[in-house]
Amino acid sequence: MVNEITANIFDIQRFCLFDGDGIRTTVFFKGCPLRCAWCCNPESQSFTPQLLIKPWDGCADCRRCIDKCERGVLSLKDGRIVADEEKCGHCAECESLCAFDKIKVAGKKYTVDDVMEIILKDKDYYEDSNGGVTLSGGEVTAHADFVLALIDRLEKENISVMIETCGYADKDSFAKIAARVKRVYFDIKLIDSAQHEKYTGKGNELILENLKQASALTETVVRVPLIPDVNMNAEFYRALGELAEALPVKGVELLPYHRLGVSKYAELGKDYTLSDLRPAPRAENEKALAEIKKYTSKPVGFRQ
Repeated sequence: MVNEITANIFDIQRFCLFDGDGIRTTVFFKGCPLRCAWCCNPESQSFTPQLLIKPWDGCADCRRCIDKCERGVLSLKDGRIVADEEKCGHCAECESLCAFDKIKVAGKKYTVDDVMEIILKDKDYYEDSNGGVTLSGGEVTAHADFVLALIDRLEKENISVMIETCGYADKDSFAKIAARVKRVYFDIKLIDSAQHEKYTGKGNELILENLKQASALTETVVRVPLIPDVNMNAEFYRALGELAEALPVKGVELLPYHRLGVSKYAELGKDYTLSDLRPAPRAENEKALAEIKKYTSKPVGFRQ
C-alpha cells in the first residue's frame, strides 16, 4: 500500500523561493550515487541516517547527551564529542537534549502520508503564487517507488511538481519520473567523462543519456556549479554551450562555487578534499557566463 512506502529524508523546507516557480516546499531525499568533491550537503550522500556533531566550542559541558544515550554511542575524544555510528539507532534523543544545537540527526524515515501532511499545510500559498513542490536530494530518482507514489498524491491535489537531479539514475525509473513533473532542474558538472569520474566518482555517459531523455519529456533547465580549477575553463564552456544548443532545454543556470557547507564535513568526521579552494571573483563568474553564451542561443544566467 502507498502509505507503507518509506524513504529517508533529511530535510523538508517550506516557503522556498529558489527551487522553481512561486512559493514551494522542497523535499530533500537522503542518498546519492555521486560523491562530488564540492558537495555542500555531505549529509545528503549516505542513504542512511547520520549524526552531525558540531565542535565543542560553546558547549555547556553538561554531558547529558553522553550520559543519557542507552547505546553508549557518544563519548569525548580530544576535546570533542564523537559518535560510534555503528551503535546508533538515530533516535534523536541526544538532539533534543542539547540546548545549543550541537547535535543533529540527518535523515528520518517518512511515509508518503507524512510528507503530504507537511506539504498540504501550504497549499493555499502554492495556489496564490503559482508554486508547488520540488523534490531534491541527495538524488530524488534513487527513491523512484516512493517518488512516484508521492507524485500520485500531489497530482490528486493539483499541486505542481518539479525535481532537481544529478541525472545518474536507472533510465526507466528516470523516464517515469521525468514524464510526470512540470520541470527538471538537471545538474551538469563536467562534460568529459574521465574528469567527471575523477571529481564525482562516476562517469557521465548515463547522465548525458538521461539529460536527453529529460529534455524530450518535459521542460528541462541545465544547472551548472562553477568550480574553480575544475570546470571553469574554455574547453568546458564550449562543450556546455554546444550541449545546451543541441538539446531542447529551456536554458542554463549557473551556480557559483561557495563554501557554506564546508563545516558539515567536520561535523560528520570527514575531510573536505577541496579545503584550499576559494570562490572565484565575480569577474571570473561573469566571464564564464559570457563564454558559454557564445556557443548557445539558449538563455544562460545565474540562478535567481
